[in-house]
Amino acid sequence: MKLPKSIRETSWVREYLQSRNLLSQYQKNKNYIIYGISWSTDFKKRKPNGSWMWSFRITKKFRAIGYFDQEGDFIVTMIDDHQ
Repeated sequence: MKLPKSIRETSWVREYLQSRNLLSQYQKNKNYIIYGISWSTDFKKRKPNGSWMWSFRITKKFRAIGYFDQEGDFIVTMIDDHQ
């Protein structure tokens, strides 16, 4: 599995997380992925496999969705309410 060097988010994502009080859970799971504990966050490639989109769990209700850039950083572009 591909692990990112760092994880960045767009300004819209940060505002969304703050408005729903998810920033601390997001930061915790973001650190888990960077330090290689990705099994606890369910970091995986989204289907269809050719889409280049990946996601990880923030809470049972929310997932962060993004992609890898050329340098190997993960860019979070949206938060999904998957329930």
